[in-house]
Amino acid sequence: MSKKIGNISYYDSSGQQTGFIKPYSEERAQLIDQEVSKILEQQYQRAKDILIANKEKVEKLGSELLINEVIFKTDLETIFGVRQWKSYEEEQLLKLDEEKEKSKKIPKSKKNGKTA
Repeated sequence: MSKKIGNISYYDSSGQQTGFIKPYSEERAQLIDQEVSKILEQQYQRAKDILIANKEKVEKLGSELLINEVIFKTDLETIFGVRQWKSYEEEQLLKLDEEKEKSKKIPKSKKNGKTA
């Protein structure tokens, strides 16, 4: 999202448009292009900075791949350390576990819609 453009969607959710019809002016199109270019450049620089800051780890990863060709999560954790955040899959598993725990706490009589 851009501060200049804001949180705007030009997507036609009705699905009735078969071709792309630009619902904004040429000036707006130029602003969108400028903002997208700026975001891409910022993120490209951010990626470079991360790679430079972790150069030794990236080189170790490359060496490991040359030796083993296939590496696993544990190999990555050995090189880079354990993630500071959970993956999408881990988040979903946690949700399922929480839902199971909640359902265990509900008395059986209430689960069936009956009261004791």
